[in-house]
Amino acid sequence: MVDLDLLQAGNVWKYIGMEIIRNAEGQPGVHVRNSESLKQIYGSVHGGIIATAVDAAVAVAVNSAIGKDYGAATVELKVNFLYPVVDSDIFAFARLVKEGNLMVGTAEVFDNQGQLVAIGTATYKVRPLQASNGNK
Repeated sequence: MVDLDLLQAGNVWKYIGMEIIRNAEGQPGVHVRNSESLKQIYGSVHGGIIATAVDAAVAVAVNSAIGKDYGAATVELKVNFLYPVVDSDIFAFARLVKEGNLMVGTAEVFDNQGQLVAIGTATYKVRPLQASNGNK
């Protein structure tokens, strides 16, 4: 398994205030604390933030499943927004539906009241990490 603390240490994660969590069933996910800096002009959380939570939740599931000698990168992301999020944090939980060189996961996004506010899928390309010799 990849060190999940490395994901949380990323600049985007820190910037939007996102952290790794698990639900009562042990399903991996992320928690994003709501703030004014994450809202669009109409007062609800920007869709890009919700999409980032979907991507990140699936990334946690993917990185939990691959070995430490592998990396993964998003190659496809789709989100359906069901309800606006105004005065609530968001919680996204993911599960993998396909593993291998291409890994596909789904995520459900909830508000503080447990209302489903978005669903999404993400596909990741998994590849071996290269030795750190300056070549890519």
